[in-house]
Amino acid sequence: MSLIANLVFKGKNPLYANGILMGIALLILLPLYFFDERMISSAPMWTKSVKFTISIAVYSFTLVWILQISRLKEKYIYSLSWVLTLMFLIEIICIYFQSARGIDSHFNISSPLNGFIFSLMGISITIFWIAHLLITLQVIRKSDIHPLLRESLVWGLGIAAYGMVLGFFMTQPRTEQIAEMQRGIFTTSGGHTFGATDGGKGIDFFGWSKLAGDMRVPHFFGMHAMQFFSILAWIFSMGREDDKKSISDFMSLRLFGISYLSTTIIMQIQALTGESLFATSLKFQIAYAASLSLSILGIFLIVSNFKLNKQISKPGEVL
Repeated sequence: MSLIANLVFKGKNPLYANGILMGIALLILLPLYFFDERMISSAPMWTKSVKFTISIAVYSFTLVWILQISRLKEKYIYSLSWVLTLMFLIEIICIYFQSARGIDSHFNISSPLNGFIFSLMGISITIFWIAHLLITLQVIRKSDIHPLLRESLVWGLGIAAYGMVLGFFMTQPRTEQIAEMQRGIFTTSGGHTFGATDGGKGIDFFGWSKLAGDMRVPHFFGMHAMQFFSILAWIFSMGREDDKKSISDFMSLRLFGISYLSTTIIMQIQALTGESLFATSLKFQIAYAASLSLSILGIFLIVSNFKLNKQISKPGEVL
């Protein structure tokens, strides 16, 4: 703990310390994941703890990098980073606590304690989302960094914010659950899947349903736009001066952004209709193909612009 305290109080972003803390937690969780054979809702007992620990670590380190290169006001960002870190800690402690008890952490309202924990997690994630959105707005307003870099970060943070919102679809009680609550039976409120009950046949580790729509798919895909567009931000800003703005680069970036966002929305619609990603119908196959074609066009523009720049940099070479 002294190492983490030093990282925080020597001016490091608290999210950096949080990422390290999640790494340490993962080292403890992995033996439990592999050797504890108990199950929760047809999944190994510590699966959710491992998944959320990895996700929080990846988010924390990614946002630290984004904040560093976007050079936002240090005091303002430091405060928001603390909010994000504390909300993360509340969320993950609740998940660890419920996993240790051998029960579901999400959607579980089977007792006053379980209902309180689920509500607490919902409140913490709502506050977390607001802080994330405030950082996104600050990046949008930032004018003294490379415009391609700024727009890449905005796409990543913005789509990630949309992906987070999809989590709230899962918390809405289903019709049959509302009917049970009206009869005084409180067990679950909401769920991952649409068109079937949770706990059915799913893919390994992630648990995404193979039989019905699963909102975890667009939720996961949308949130990890941060990593995808952070890589694009690095690529687009590599070796460029602030006054060099390629129209084709902007076009390719926006094609990637539209493609990524539209794919997330298609996944969301598919989940809401009760259709599994792993049993995609023809209409959704066509929709995914159309969305993917935008990314392919974006790659083509990047490659074409790279070749053009290479030719211009060697004017004496016979083409």
